[in-house]
Amino acid sequence: MVEEIEGETSGLATEGEVLRSLPKAKTRSRGKDPSVPIKRRCVTTACIACRRRKSKCDGNTPSCAACSSVYGTECVYDPNSDHRRKGVYKKGLDTLKTRNSTLQKLIQAILDYPEDEVPALVREIRTCESLDDVADRIVARGNGMVEEKGGHDPNYTVDGQSDQRTFESELSGKMGELWLENGCRRFIGGTSNLILLGNEDSDDRFSGVTNSDQSEQLDDATRIASWTTTTSDVGLIIHLVTMYFTWHYPYFTTLSKNLFYRDFRLGNPPEGSRQKTTYCTPLLVNAMLALGCHFTSHPGGRADPDDPTTAGDDFFREAKRLILVNDEHEKPKLTTVQALALMSVREAGCGREAKGWVYSGMSFRMACDLGLNLDSGGSNLDEQEVDARRITFWGCFLFDK
Repeated sequence: MVEEIEGETSGLATEGEVLRSLPKAKTRSRGKDPSVPIKRRCVTTACIACRRRKSKCDGNTPSCAACSSVYGTECVYDPNSDHRRKGVYKKGLDTLKTRNSTLQKLIQAILDYPEDEVPALVREIRTCESLDDVADRIVARGNGMVEEKGGHDPNYTVDGQSDQRTFESELSGKMGELWLENGCRRFIGGTSNLILLGNEDSDDRFSGVTNSDQSEQLDDATRIASWTTTTSDVGLIIHLVTMYFTWHYPYFTTLSKNLFYRDFRLGNPPEGSRQKTTYCTPLLVNAMLALGCHFTSHPGGRADPDDPTTAGDDFFREAKRLILVNDEHEKPKLTTVQALALMSVREAGCGREAKGWVYSGMSFRMACDLGLNLDSGGSNLDEQEVDARRITFWGCFLFDK
């Protein structure tokens, strides 16, 4: 039986033999056999006509199949008209580089020009039709290719604007002037009869008196501690003032640091003294100390050492007392404007915005009363006072923003 099965299986062909016996299939060539579909190549840029028709374009040159065979239209390729292409990006980048170069030239000119020539340059920039032309003139002037008359000298006018500005300045000067009252400058309008009065006692009561003569007998600790009655700890006072100038002053500059420290080291003049400290007063120091308490964890800066929400309360309370006792709101002074601005920031920072607006409003109104918003460059003020007034005005402007 087994022999019969083996004989039958030996007569059968294996699977490999069957496959080898089949005829080999002929390989087809895609390029030669039209029945095999040809894969459409990717076209990066279609012709203008196909883009308008929103039809597929094969990208052939000089004419695509759709334009030549189907529609019979003119076939034009314009890569720059496609805003998605790299060429358009490069063109936009070149435009930005050119504009950036022009702006850099203008800014550098403003930084390098003399102070008296900058206003004329700024007016020309504001009124010109092309900033590139102004930049070219600046470069030409730097190369010595233009005459000074055509440059940006103070006498150079653009459509008579310089003459008009001078006329306006003279007219505004006729309408009012800065008035010295109790050692402080105030702006008096043209309708006020105070203009008719003289300034005989303007600075006479301070003549012959120097700050050093009045303070040479006091030691440094006594001078510094004389600015506030809230504490006698000189180390704490210096620490809080340092905190103010370190963390608040760089961002909101409302006073001249050098002038403040000059008078701060002299101490508070005794009552009845003829000593004059123009840029430092107890009100300003206490407002500064109240604000400086919020930048330190020193327990002396808090009314309750265990309650951080009471930081600066004692110094702020002293500042409010000085305003009422000395009628500071009735006697405009530069330091009062500065102190009210600091008190405004402190109250707003404590979440009492309504009170902050009250103090800021008093500060801004007093600044206008002192004429800080006016150009005092042509007045008889010294350079230090003009600089201090400008710093305070722009500080108030920044607070208001």
